[in-house]
Amino acid sequence: MRTEVPDPLAGRRILVGISGSIAAVKLPLVVSALAKRGAQVRCVLTPSAEQLVSPVALASLSRHRCYLDADQWSHGADRPLHIELAEWAELVLLAPLSATTLGRWVHGLADTMLASTLLATEAPVLAAAAMNTAMWGAPAVST
Repeated sequence: MRTEVPDPLAGRRILVGISGSIAAVKLPLVVSALAKRGAQVRCVLTPSAEQLVSPVALASLSRHRCYLDADQWSHGADRPLHIELAEWAELVLLAPLSATTLGRWVHGLADTMLASTLLATEAPVLAAAAMNTAMWGAPAVST
């Protein structure tokens, strides 16, 4: 008798943070693949990422609404959304990680929904930097 091995992503809570790098156009494929494997996926987009990938497409592929900066504060919410998402996530996939989002993260700036969530989470963060090689090699980024 053959025993099926469960997918290790099935049921896992993965928060996908998408920042404004041209590589963001590939994220719908990643979100779709995670959802097909049974992961619970939530997406947070920076304003720059919204210019590159559709929040509606990500919501359809993840089967859950996509969060934007405009969603961060609600008069009817019991607690801040970035705290709820930070506590919900078992893993944060930060892809693509732009130079701007990297700067916000490492300097503790919480001026976007994604930046606030990154600072509030205790979950592991898997970051995939995506920027021009000169930007990546700049002293401000590489030190």
